[in-house]
Amino acid sequence: MRNRLLVLAMIGVMVVSASACSAATAKKTDTVETVAAASSAEASEDGSEESKETETEAASTEADVDDEGETAPSIDIEGCDTFTQIVDRKLSAGMGYANEKIGDTDVFFVSSGTYDNLDGNIAAIDATMFVYNDEGPYEIGKVACGGTAYPLAIQDGKLFAAGGHWISTYTVEDNQLVMTERASVEFDTDGNDSYSLESTDGMIDDAAKAESRYNELFEEYEKATIIGFSTVGGDKKSSEAALPAYEYPGPELFYSVVYKYMIDEFGLHYEPADVGIPCPVIIAEDDSNKDDILLYGNFWYFNYKLNGDTLENTSGGSYPGVMHVKSTDAGYEVTGMDIVADGSDFDESAKKIFGKYYDSFMKDGEDDELREKTRAQIIANYVAANNLSIKAYQDYGWDPVTLPEENIDSFYSTLD
Repeated sequence: MRNRLLVLAMIGVMVVSASACSAATAKKTDTVETVAAASSAEASEDGSEESKETETEAASTEADVDDEGETAPSIDIEGCDTFTQIVDRKLSAGMGYANEKIGDTDVFFVSSGTYDNLDGNIAAIDATMFVYNDEGPYEIGKVACGGTAYPLAIQDGKLFAAGGHWISTYTVEDNQLVMTERASVEFDTDGNDSYSLESTDGMIDDAAKAESRYNELFEEYEKATIIGFSTVGGDKKSSEAALPAYEYPGPELFYSVVYKYMIDEFGLHYEPADVGIPCPVIIAEDDSNKDDILLYGNFWYFNYKLNGDTLENTSGGSYPGVMHVKSTDAGYEVTGMDIVADGSDFDESAKKIFGKYYDSFMKDGEDDELREKTRAQIIANYVAANNLSIKAYQDYGWDPVTLPEENIDSFYSTLD
C-alpha cells in the first residue's frame, strides 16, 4: 500500500520523493518493543501534492545518494595535505568530523551534519571517510544510516550503519571501505516477513539464519559506541539551536508508544532537523480486541529548525489510516499500520480502511483548522515540558503562529 505524504502547501519549496518498505522489524525501548511500519511514497510526475518531502539545503557540497536514499557529502579535497586542512578549507558550518579506528586503520569521518542524541553524544547518520596514503588524504568510501534513530557506531573495530529495516557492518581492507555483513527484512502486502543476509562470501540462502543474524546484529549495534563528532562552528550540544528530542509528555503509556512509533517510522522519510514533532488527529479507537487495538486517525509529522524563539517548519507530511496496537504484559507495542493510498485511489482506500469512521475522517481528519489547533497545543506542551523559550511556530510563506498556554495535564487524555 502506498503512503500518502502530502506536500505542505504552506512550505512552498521544492520537493523530492521518499520511500520505505511496507513494514519494519522490532526495536527495543525501555518498556516496550515497537514494531515499525511504513509504506512506499511516490512523487507524482507533475509535481502535485501527493507523496512528497521538503528538499533541504546541502550543508556545503553536492551530496551523493546511497542505496538507502540517504546522503553523504561529496568533498573535493584537492590541495589538502592533512585532515585538519580538510576541516579548515572544505567544510562549512554545521558539518561534522571525527577520527576513529575501523579494524586496524585510523579513519577520518566527515558528515553532512550532526545532532545531539541526548545521550552525551554529538552524533551523525552519514559519513564520507578518508585515510592517509603516500600522497595525503584519500577517500575510501561513504555510508549513510536511515535516520537519527540510527547514529553511526563502532564496536571492536567494526562500523555499524542501520535503518528501520536493515543493518550493515563494515571494515577497512587495503585502504578501502568493505561491507562485511548486511541483513534486512521486507514485508509483503499481507505483513509476511522475508529476511535476507549478505556477507563477503555472498548471499546466504537460509531464511532462518538470516533472521537470526539480523536480530544478532541489532543486539550488537545496541551495545556499540556511538561515534562522537565535532561540529564545524561549534558542537550543536552547546548551540542556541540545540533542541531536546520530542518525547510524549502525557500520562498515557498507550499514546507514548504511538508518538514514539510516529517519530521512529515517519521521521525516516525526511532530512534531520532540530526536532521532529508528531501531530496525530485521532478519529476513533477500537479496543475491543486487546491483541489488535485499532487507532484511526490522520497521523501528521513535522520537522522544525529553531530560529530565535520560533520553530520554522522544514518538512512534513500526513499518514492517514489505522494503527494496530497490541496490549502486552510489558505495556503496548505497535504491530503495524494500514495507510490510505494516495492519488486517485485515495477515496476508495479511505473508505475501506476507515469503514464506519470514514465520514468522521473526512470531517475531522482532513480539517486544517483542527489539525493546526492540535499542532499548536502539542508544540506548546513540548516547549513547557522542556522549559524552552520558544514562542511560535511558522510555515514557509505564512505568519508565525503564537503558541497557546500549555495544558499537559488535560490535553492528551482528550485524544483518547
